[in-house]
Amino acid sequence: MQISRVAVLCAVFGIAASAFAQTPNAPAKPLQWDVVSVKPMSADACPAHQGGVGWLKDGLTVSCVPAFFLVQFAYRLMDQTRIVGLPDWAKDTSHLYAVEARVSGEDAPVYAKLNGDERFRMLQQVLADRFGMKAHMEARELPAYDLLVAKGGSKLKGPGPNDSGATQWKAQDGKVQWTGAPLANFVFALSNETGRPVVDTTGLTGRYSFTLEFEPAARAGKDESGRPSVFTALEEQLGLKLVPAKEPVDVLVIDSIKQPGAN
Repeated sequence: MQISRVAVLCAVFGIAASAFAQTPNAPAKPLQWDVVSVKPMSADACPAHQGGVGWLKDGLTVSCVPAFFLVQFAYRLMDQTRIVGLPDWAKDTSHLYAVEARVSGEDAPVYAKLNGDERFRMLQQVLADRFGMKAHMEARELPAYDLLVAKGGSKLKGPGPNDSGATQWKAQDGKVQWTGAPLANFVFALSNETGRPVVDTTGLTGRYSFTLEFEPAARAGKDESGRPSVFTALEEQLGLKLVPAKEPVDVLVIDSIKQPGAN
């Protein structure tokens, strides 16, 4: 399992996370999991391009992901640079986990009505209970990139009549297929590719469809296709530009986390 595959998952599930709508009738007090299982997985048991998070009617299931992905997903911080203090074992992409968490049968109808914030808080509780994780948010000024409209103007086009809002970012292949989605989701993927937080300062608030092809940073010097870097590709193909900057960014500081014990 390569780090680039994890970056793909981060981008995909960061987008999926933002899709949860706020719903009424939330419970007066937080639900509790009835059953939680956390098990280590061998990388050999995880075929390429497999793994991730699946929402169930009464909980969720996770497979073939490292601990840092669980943290990123639970706190909806798909930009890895916004999480500090993780130990090496949690960042090791060969050290994988499977997680299954379910509420009781009588609580399932209530769980189904939870909004996105409430579901993610329940996943954060799994990290607290099973990984002993304690963390806090704080603002830090970090090296970042501002995403701007280039001098020649944006080349982005609005969605076609059949564009559904689905997106595909293949970091290991250096290809992005965007169909009718906002740029707010795009910066998550750019952050993982560039290794810095990316702040959208374009002022472009619509939904767009485009294709972006570039030489992935992970394959720099090894890609024989002759494609440009993501920085050059953005300007030439989309009329956008990444400019180095320092920005105040909210980061998740890990105070403590440990490997989970046996179930």
